[in-house]
Amino acid sequence: MTPNIDIKIVTPEIPPHQENRLNNNSCNCQRGKKEDVKVVVGVTIEKVLVIDERNKWLKYRGFLFTLLSSLCFSITALLVKLLKDYDPINVALWRFQGAFLPAIPLLLFWRYSESWDRRNEKVEKEEEDSKEVFCGWLKFKVAILLLTRSILTCNALLLHFYSLKYLELGDALVISSSTPVFTYFFAHYMLDEPCGIVPIVTSVTTLLGVVVIIRPPHLTGKEDFDFDTLVGAGLALGCTLLATISFVVLRYLRRVHYSVTTFAFGSWGTVENLVLAVAFGVFSLPRGTYDWLLASALASLTFFGQIAIIMALKCEQTGPVSLVRTCDVIFGFLWQIVFWQVVPDMYSLVGASIIVLGVVLTGIRKWLGSLPVNNTTRTKFWFVLK
Repeated sequence: MTPNIDIKIVTPEIPPHQENRLNNNSCNCQRGKKEDVKVVVGVTIEKVLVIDERNKWLKYRGFLFTLLSSLCFSITALLVKLLKDYDPINVALWRFQGAFLPAIPLLLFWRYSESWDRRNEKVEKEEEDSKEVFCGWLKFKVAILLLTRSILTCNALLLHFYSLKYLELGDALVISSSTPVFTYFFAHYMLDEPCGIVPIVTSVTTLLGVVVIIRPPHLTGKEDFDFDTLVGAGLALGCTLLATISFVVLRYLRRVHYSVTTFAFGSWGTVENLVLAVAFGVFSLPRGTYDWLLASALASLTFFGQIAIIMALKCEQTGPVSLVRTCDVIFGFLWQIVFWQVVPDMYSLVGASIIVLGVVLTGIRKWLGSLPVNNTTRTKFWFVLK
């Protein structure tokens, strides 16, 4: 006679100390299931399933951080256009306060927090690397990378602000969004990432899109280039190249705490732009309540956007992050239509489509490369990895 078997599924509450232990044992952002099976023959089978529902979204948090970063940075570009009566150097000085000032309390809080000073537990590698910055034991190479990243990002931002004076918001953001395409070349030499035929093709295609946005005379039927468009596109392309190198350098610094990276970026930007503003005689405080509100919003969104992109790169690879960052283009054209009633013309749309196509192909290639070798999707689209 077959014995009766009762199956009971129990979801117990986990005490805080056990939950922390489970969290510490997890190496990845994604947590799976922890099962404890207890069997009594012929009587009862108890199967305890512990599922951390709260952490199911963690595998998507890199993309969410990237999307938030895109929204913040597109709005900052909009605010720069609205502050057109001020010199870009002066506006950049206000913007860097959003990285410099909030980073100070974050840095102090992280520096003196109890989690940083645990004696009986293993300190995370990220905390070790960051702690050494202030203890004087950090390797010279990492310190140089921090400084290099700050200089590159600061000057890329200046070029971006100047390009907004010559180009429409959507066109400037389209060119700036081509950073991922050029990232492959620099990542190939700096990070030893593979670079094949497809990255070369996408890079050439992206440059073609930039040419269309410049509106050469043989396309428009005019006698000469439009000066503002040509200068603006050149500034935006220079911004893209500097941002590309900065993007790759930031991958070297992903184990350094984000408050350290943000503080270095903000402090260098503040010093450089303050010196330039005084030297060129363009230093000025916002005039009126409205300008103060715009400047404050500019600084605040800078901080949140900067933190979001740093956290995104900690959770996700460069390729997928770069792919989602193309949302800048959508936001840029949207703000352009809403605030200035400027509908993108054929050249802007065609150029933007070409550039976005190159960026999307770059992101897809990166995603396929992360799949297992025997994966069906990777096998089907093998030519993209060439």
